[in-house]
Amino acid sequence: MSKLNRRMIKTFTLFLLASISATHFFYASTAQAELLWDNWYVVTDHDKPDSYYNERAELIGDKARIRVNTWLHDGTRIKSENLGATAKNTSFLEPLLYNFRTQENGIEKTMDGTIMNNGKVFSVKIKKGDKTSIPIRAEMLPKLILSSFFPVWIHQNYKKINGVQPTDFMAIVEDQVGESVPVVKGDIYEMMLDEQAKHIKAARKLRVVFNNTVNYWYVTAKGDAMLITIPSIGKVVKRTTQAEAEKFL
Repeated sequence: MSKLNRRMIKTFTLFLLASISATHFFYASTAQAELLWDNWYVVTDHDKPDSYYNERAELIGDKARIRVNTWLHDGTRIKSENLGATAKNTSFLEPLLYNFRTQENGIEKTMDGTIMNNGKVFSVKIKKGDKTSIPIRAEMLPKLILSSFFPVWIHQNYKKINGVQPTDFMAIVEDQVGESVPVVKGDIYEMMLDEQAKHIKAARKLRVVFNNTVNYWYVTAKGDAMLITIPSIGKVVKRTTQAEAEKFL
């Protein structure tokens, strides 16, 4: 066998081994992913269609990820908003990064948030069209989560939530970052199941106070929402199918 043929066989063997290793790594990584839910919701405002969205949450190794795609009325047209975020896969869900994309007056707006200085600083870069602002920064506080991760926070802290005393939390409202980074305080505790909960077969009913607004969350055994009502502003969020959501507006 010539030296050239031996080199070709050796090269092919190494390529094959690398391919097998890469394939094994891919499937091993995929196997670690735990899908929490991939739900569709419709939102009504005083019984009128307001918006709909898809929320996908999963745990991948040491990270938790969430993606929220929303469609809502913007005057006479429907616009979309997209948010993706990553946090540590712990009960605290320490933020790592997020990206938010929308349109304002026909101009694309994006927000890119990252955590810097070993988790001590939250930094957000906002871009509108071709203009990028100076990054907005804020001190990261202990037990501070991204608001998009609140449903996952319920899942991760399910056993700690009870009807004896409220459990406190703090969240950054990602899509409302402007000249400053808004941090909202809230608390949550469990209530007795009512007829609504029994009707939709919810596992638990939770009273959530978020930014001084009372919400009632009807959730599954996993903690994902089946129904959310916000009586003071007349909004209702209801889980549905993708087909029903996409013809809602």
